[in-house]
This record gives sequence, C-alpha cells and structure tokens, in this order.
Amino acid sequence: MVSRRSFLIHLPIGAMLTAKVALAQGRYPDHPVRFVTPVAAGSGTDVMARQVAAALNAAWGVAVVVENKPGAGGSIGTAHVASAAPDGYTLLITFSTHYTTPWLTQTSYDAVADFKPVSRLASTTLFMVTGKSSPLKTVADVITASKRAPGSINYGSAGQGTPSHMSGALLASMAGIEMTHAPYRNGSQALVDTVNGQVQVAFSGQAALPLVRSGDLRLLAVTAGKRSAHLPDVPTINEAAGIQGYDLASPIWVMAPQDTPDAVINKLSAAFSVITATPEFAAFCAAQFLERDYQPAGQVESTAREESEKWRRLVELTKA
Repeated sequence: MVSRRSFLIHLPIGAMLTAKVALAQGRYPDHPVRFVTPVAAGSGTDVMARQVAAALNAAWGVAVVVENKPGAGGSIGTAHVASAAPDGYTLLITFSTHYTTPWLTQTSYDAVADFKPVSRLASTTLFMVTGKSSPLKTVADVITASKRAPGSINYGSAGQGTPSHMSGALLASMAGIEMTHAPYRNGSQALVDTVNGQVQVAFSGQAALPLVRSGDLRLLAVTAGKRSAHLPDVPTINEAAGIQGYDLASPIWVMAPQDTPDAVINKLSAAFSVITATPEFAAFCAAQFLERDYQPAGQVESTAREESEKWRRLVELTKA
C-alpha cells in the first residue's frame, strides 16, 4: 500500500492553513460539504450517508451533498478522499471494505495511516438463513451435518472475500467443521438458490428479511456478537452454535483525510453524536435493520489498527 504522504507534498499545508483560519473565524463549514461513499446509490452505506447529510444540512444550514464513487472494492472512492484536501469539506462514509480491500488487493492508500476517524455511526449484522423446506432447523444442525459429512453443506455468499463469505468461513473455523463456499456475483442470487435448495444455507444482509417474512427462508441466527434490537428473539451464532467469540458485524464509519485539523474533527464528531441520539435516527436504523452504534473520533481512532487487524484475519480465513 502506498501512503498518500508519498505523493501529497504541498496540498496538506495550504489546506490545513485554510481550515485553521476558517475555524479561528468561526466559519466552518462556510461552503458545501461532500460525503463520498465508495458504493453505488441505494446501498446501505449510501442510504446512511444521505440520512446524516440531510440532518447536518438542517443543523448547519450548509449544503451537505452525497457523491457516489463505487468500484474496485470501494478503493476508488476511498482513494479519492485520501487524496482530498484535509479541510473537513470532503469526508468518507464507509464500511468494512475500508479495511478489507487493502488486504485483498494493492491500494494507493493506507486504510489507517491516511485517514483520521470522525465517528462510528451504526453497525449492521448479517443473517444466516436456510430454505423453508430444509431439514436444517438450527445452526447446531448445520454443524452436526458438517461433522457427519465434511464439505456436504454448501453456503452461499455475495462473492469471494465479502463479509457474507467471511461469516461462513469464521463459523467453519470456530466450530471446527468443513463447509463448501458457493460464491455468487451478488447476494440476491445466493438467496434465490437458498430458497430453491441449491445451497443449504446463506449469509446475507437485510435483503434476506422479506424472504424470511414471506416464509421462503428460515432465519437461523444473526452474525453479530449480540442479539439485534430489532429481532430480539433471533439468537446469535454464539448462542445457537454453543461457541464463544463469534462476532461479524460491519460498522459504518465517517472518515476524513489525515491531517484534517482536530477542531474540524471534533465539531463533526459532536454533530454526529447529537444526530445519532435523535428519535429520527433511531427510526431510520430500525427501518434499515441497523444498530445505532455511535463512537466519537478518539475512540474510533484508538482502535483503528485493531480494527484493521481484525479484518485482515477474516480475509485470511477466506483464502484458506
């Protein structure tokens, strides 16, 4: 990974001075702020970006716009923000790919060194599901079947190296079983094939829930370390599998370019603290099956390398 410091020489100094002058005069933000998301419009992270952008717009009276820059596992949008002026006017709203992509491919940025965390806003769990006609009624059934006939249980995912792939790989590793990974180009097709029985189980985001409500899929567990506030009767994989330490949830973070002045970071972080505590944000999270999970800048920054290492280990499991 090539650090932005190697190719940004003059920009940070001038931009930092501009930001500091604006702050000293109480003018930040005094022109539109851009939220860059490294995903396509309509995805969960994009919807979150638009929610908080609207809230900031209302609070500050300054336009906050969302710009989608998808592609290359999120690295296109992420690289764009890494090389932006560190003045608080170009921010990244991102999720687990921020840390996984640099472990999967060469990137022009360092996911830790080239960014200054602003806040963690929420986190999202995945769901382990099986078809309505499947004889697998619980996660324990999946483990038992896999031990009886190693490799006989196929699990569908949204593709190689994705969080849904990691979910199955982590379960296999922690439960000491062998399952066969069935990667798809997108998670929707994996769900279709789980409904019709071509794969026995799948790991998916909220796209699985309408099929659970219709009765076409059976929801076995959530992948987060604790139960979802929105689905309190659904067990975690820890509970359902009788193991400890399984936790695969993807946070949604706001990041700024490294060298962004602390005063800008602190003002943004405080604003997100207020936004995420509102009933409107709680209702939004409930509708999107997200867990409100606010953390301020300092807390996110203190665990950034640990977070990167966590996702590195998960990526390595998918290469096994």
